[in-house]
Amino acid sequence: MQIPRYKVSASAGGGSIIHSEQIVDHLTFRSDWVRNALGVPVSSLALINVKGDSMEPTLSNGDVILIDMSAEGVDDNAVYVLRYDGKLVVKRIQRRHDGSITVKGDNPVYEPETISGELVNGLDVVGRVVWCGRRM
Repeated sequence: MQIPRYKVSASAGGGSIIHSEQIVDHLTFRSDWVRNALGVPVSSLALINVKGDSMEPTLSNGDVILIDMSAEGVDDNAVYVLRYDGKLVVKRIQRRHDGSITVKGDNPVYEPETISGELVNGLDVVGRVVWCGRRM
């Protein structure tokens, strides 16, 4: 199966402004591998690039990430692409006992952000990151 890669980067930092959602190419994945190894529906996947270092060492600048855009709800401690103030970011989300969530990078240099109250319900989750590829 061919999965589209968009001319969009999710910032692992302060956020990337979305200039275009143009498809630049496709990468081929085996459908049975996507279903069995990743456990996600093949029809709702997209590829984008990572820009920045706030998710180091998990994700690096230039990595290609595969996003499951059908993800419902938010799993604790998983990595998501979020739309926030018109910008696209890739961050780890951690649920807190008081109903708020912490949005953070894996790089300890960057401070986590806590979102609570009405803002939690308004958080625009684009999808869950289920795979990454990188140049060695």
